[in-house]
Amino acid sequence: MTAGQAHEELRHLVDRLSPDQARRLLRLVKTDPELAETVDEETDEPVRRRRLSIAGIGASGEGDLSERVEDLLAERFNRSV
Repeated sequence: MTAGQAHEELRHLVDRLSPDQARRLLRLVKTDPELAETVDEETDEPVRRRRLSIAGIGASGEGDLSERVEDLLAERFNRSV
């Protein structure tokens, strides 16, 4: 499939989306670093956005929370596992 064909197919699919689906797709596109790349209108150069990585900066002091997720949820909602 050529880029032109892919563009036309995508246009056709987008035209068929409901307003809610269009909003969801727009949100996905805006949050994907490769798809959300914007171009400076004056220079036609890609605009680089700085993305801050915050993953892993917090420390709970409770070990690996992913291993204890069921227990932690049960504690939070006062249920037994």
